[in-house]
Amino acid sequence: METHETSNRYRSSNLWDYYVPIFIAAFPPLMFLLLRLVTTGLNRPNAEIPAWQNYTMAALQITGMISMAILILVRYEFGKRQLLSRAQGQPSIWRHLLLKFSMACLLLFDILANVGVFARAEFLFVAAIPVFVVYIISMRLTFSGL
Repeated sequence: METHETSNRYRSSNLWDYYVPIFIAAFPPLMFLLLRLVTTGLNRPNAEIPAWQNYTMAALQITGMISMAILILVRYEFGKRQLLSRAQGQPSIWRHLLLKFSMACLLLFDILANVGVFARAEFLFVAAIPVFVVYIISMRLTFSGL
C-alpha cells in the first residue's frame, strides 16, 4: 500500500514534460530539412527560390513558435495549479520562481532547436539538449518534497 509520502511524490508527466515539447520543437526543423531535400540545387548562385518554399518555411517557423508558446502557457498553468494543490495553496516564492525558470528553459530549448536548424548552426541545436535537461531538473526541483 502506498504511503502518503510516496503517493504525493512528484512524477514528471511523460506526455507534457518530454514528448510534447520535443515533438513541437522538432516538427518545424524536420519539415524544413525535408524541404531542403526536395529543393536541392536552389543554393546555387542566382538560383531563384520559389515563392511556395518561402511561404512554407515562414509558415513552419510561425507554427512552431505559436505551438511552443501555447504549450508553455498550458504547461505553466498546469504546473501552477499542481503546485498550489500540493502546497495547500501556499507554495513558497522560490517554487514559483523555479516554475517560471523551467518555462524559460523550455522556451530557450525551442529557440535553440529551431534557430540551430533553420540557420544551419548545429552548435545551437546541440546546445538545446542541456537546456532541455535543465528544464526537466528544474521542474523536478519545483515539486521536490511536496
